Amino acid sequence: MKKTTLAIGIIAVLGIAYVGTAWYTGNMIENHIDNQLAQITNKFNQSQDDFVVSVIKSNYEKHIFSTKLHLTVTASLQNATGEDAQPETLFDDDVTIHHGPFPVAALAKGTFAPQMAWLEYEMAEQANPTLWKLAGNQPFITGHAGISYGEYITVKLASKAIKATQNEIPVIDGAFEIGKGNYTISSYTSGSDISTKVEIDKISLTYPISLRANPVSIVINKFVMDQKNVLNNATNTVDGSFFSRVDSIIFGQQNLGNGSLDFDFKGLDKQLFSNQLGMDYPDSGDTNKKHNIQFSLNKFNWHNAAGDLNANLKFDISDVDSSAIDKADYEKINSLKLKLEAPFDVLAHLSAQIENANASEVTPEQVAKAKQNLQFMSAFLVGNAKFLTLSNDKTQGIYSDVSLTKDSNEVSVNGKTMTKEEFFDHL
Repeated sequence: MKKTTLAIGIIAVLGIAYVGTAWYTGNMIENHIDNQLAQITNKFNQSQDDFVVSVIKSNYEKHIFSTKLHLTVTASLQNATGEDAQPETLFDDDVTIHHGPFPVAALAKGTFAPQMAWLEYEMAEQANPTLWKLAGNQPFITGHAGISYGEYITVKLASKAIKATQNEIPVIDGAFEIGKGNYTISSYTSGSDISTKVEIDKISLTYPISLRANPVSIVINKFVMDQKNVLNNATNTVDGSFFSRVDSIIFGQQNLGNGSLDFDFKGLDKQLFSNQLGMDYPDSGDTNKKHNIQFSLNKFNWHNAAGDLNANLKFDISDVDSSAIDKADYEKINSLKLKLEAPFDVLAHLSAQIENANASEVTPEQVAKAKQNLQFMSAFLVGNAKFLTLSNDKTQGIYSDVSLTKDSNEVSVNGKTMTKEEFFDHL
């Protein structure tokens, strides 16, 4: 009996503590929400000069485990007059915020880390009746946002697949289709250290019906993007990475192929990112700051029926103002490695496909004509760029193989050597 009484007592204490924490969190949200909304609005308005955004909160109802409110977001053109000055409503819906530390809604989504606040959202029919109908009389967008006690916010959204023409959305001059999508954005509430992930099954656009007898469609299948920017407070620089790929691009009836892009960087001046997505990186006031910049194009690849286009680049330079690099900074380059492989057969096949988008396939004659045009134009390009060549001893195309290090005055360029001075004079 005593053990049972003790267990009940412990459960009661934990329950009271949880309710108290949830109520305290609700009070924190209530005390800071106006300031947070004002900060978000100011950051967006400062990040661009085209629109003025306004966020209005109303019908605020705080309960023990959740808070319900109505948000209205409008945007109007800067310096607009007449009808253009009337604000457009971007969002006008109820929002429910679940209080931490362990909101049931968050646990249901598989998030077990403590959360100060958790927001669930489903686009209501009245918010956008057109999108509601196109999504099959369902919410077009659903999602949630979680804010940790360390003020790190994660927003995850999912969108339904829809198809639309000018009849449903007048601004479309043709037809538009977007497949299911998933979008994740994470950052600190200050706007620093932003991570973005996007996955869209399909994007299709047929255009422009009003201007062409034979409209052309472009379809992007399985678009993926993963981007990160991390602020380094010690050096006042930003490190980041970017990756993107598509499974295929269909232009008209032509499958142009698939591709990927992967690069990362270190040491870029934070002011270059001050306007990105509302990032607020205040200037340190040191106009003489110098940085070590590293950039790596880990992989660029495009593959089609004729072969592959590939490019790689590694670049490392020290003690420079990263907002601008001029000829005086060339001696500060620690290393430079470039590899470019663009066979004419691959480029010509791609060019012929774009030129004959609505044909079922391209003919050898069409590819040969495109190749001839590319060879003619490339002769002028390579003549003015000594680091490029029109052959890799096996196939014709546009190629480059460059290697440079700080401890040598010679640069290896396509199997030959030249001085750094000669190399940079011909860039």
